[in-house]
Amino acid sequence: MPVALLRGGLALGWTVQITMRVAKETVVAIEYTLKDDQGNIIDASGERGPMEYLHGAQNIIPGLEQGVEGLVAGDTKSVLVPPQLGYGEYSEKLLQQVPLSAFGANTPQVGMRFHAETNLGMRVLTIKKIEGEEVTLDGNHELAGKTLHFDIKVVSVRAAEPTELAHGHPHQSGGCCGGGGCGSGEGSGGGCCSSEEGSEGGCCSTEQPAQKSEGGCGSGGCGCSH
Repeated sequence: MPVALLRGGLALGWTVQITMRVAKETVVAIEYTLKDDQGNIIDASGERGPMEYLHGAQNIIPGLEQGVEGLVAGDTKSVLVPPQLGYGEYSEKLLQQVPLSAFGANTPQVGMRFHAETNLGMRVLTIKKIEGEEVTLDGNHELAGKTLHFDIKVVSVRAAEPTELAHGHPHQSGGCCGGGGCGSGEGSGGGCCSSEEGSEGGCCSTEQPAQKSEGGCGSGGCGCSH
């Protein structure tokens, strides 16, 4: 915000521009490209537009959030996220064998993903292999054990609204939960950097599927379930 400096009641002919930095309780919009160790593109904001999230509210994976801390709009940066600050190491303990008959009339295929209630809560499971009458399910995130290479650009930084702080995520201009291409939490339907694995198909989520909002977008207020 430009600030006119006064001396003796007269405004001087220059102003000071106050620049907001990425910090806790700010809403940040970033463009990003995510690559693996070989330089292959895993995901990018692209046509979805910038990803918007509430900084400090665990909307995105820790390593990426730490890398954005302190930046201002217009800054670009390459951020390296090791597994322990992304989706953790790959765990064989999250593999499970179930009988083919458990799928009933459905025809399972390798690579198919679905939500299921487990002893760890709701998780996204992937069919890893099918051998005879046995199906192996994988409860690891698809990026578990991988080092993530982000190229980011900060598009905007603003102070979060009180309702956004109360709900723990940014609100889109239309009043919906979430904020942009990278699913930012509850009710999110996709994107790359959500901190909840409820972002279906998202690649940067850190939790398992959140229950979708019962109110939905545009149903009054923000449409959030809380």
